[in-house]
Amino acid sequence: MRISEVTDDAIIFDNGNKITFDHDQDCCESNYADFESAVTPNTLNYDYDFSPELLFGFVKEEGFLFGNPGHLIFVPCYSEQNGYYSIDIDIYYNGDQVLHGECHEEVY
Repeated sequence: MRISEVTDDAIIFDNGNKITFDHDQDCCESNYADFESAVTPNTLNYDYDFSPELLFGFVKEEGFLFGNPGHLIFVPCYSEQNGYYSIDIDIYYNGDQVLHGECHEEVY
């Protein structure tokens, strides 16, 4: 399967598989996975033929990795907030939660 589309909300593969994120907002924070900066058009990531059995792992307070052995892609995760609220984020693959971790905090 190959990456067919990348949006603010998802990485979508040509077989319909999808990586998404979610965050249970406390108040004044926005926690998100920055899919579009991780997978840009015209890169080798679009040409790579992934196995549907993707591996996932968190990089502490920085983001997460996904892919297959020998080809892992780093996706940064951010938390924009004006105080101290949750920096948690959940990562989903085809609607199933595969990771729960923390984002890089950016206070504004």
